[in-house]
Amino acid sequence: MPPALPVVRSRWRWLAPALAAATILVGTSIPRLPMPAGSWDKGWHFAGYALLGLTLGWAVGGPWRRLALAFAGLVVFGALDELHQSWIPGRSTDPADWLADSAGGATGLALIAALTRRQESGS
Repeated sequence: MPPALPVVRSRWRWLAPALAAATILVGTSIPRLPMPAGSWDKGWHFAGYALLGLTLGWAVGGPWRRLALAFAGLVVFGALDELHQSWIPGRSTDPADWLADSAGGATGLALIAALTRRQESGS
């Protein structure tokens, strides 16, 4: 059986999602640099928010209702981040980026929910 996911019941559990969110905000505050040919911007959005979803899901823990609230928060955070980019030189607001953010966040939350459920069932 794989090792159990650690359960942190203190305010320190919020450190990982706070760092993930801060990393996203710092990254999206940098004026756009030329992207290499063939790079896929949506993949970066998806991956960053998947990490945020994983860490947030781990911090929130518990029933699906909490994870649904965490997802709603991720969707709002992604929308605000896209809006914030409209003020950064060389960046723009892109609804497709927001969709990639939301899909990544949902994937991260679903993964942590599945891992937690599997752990609780003893499989």
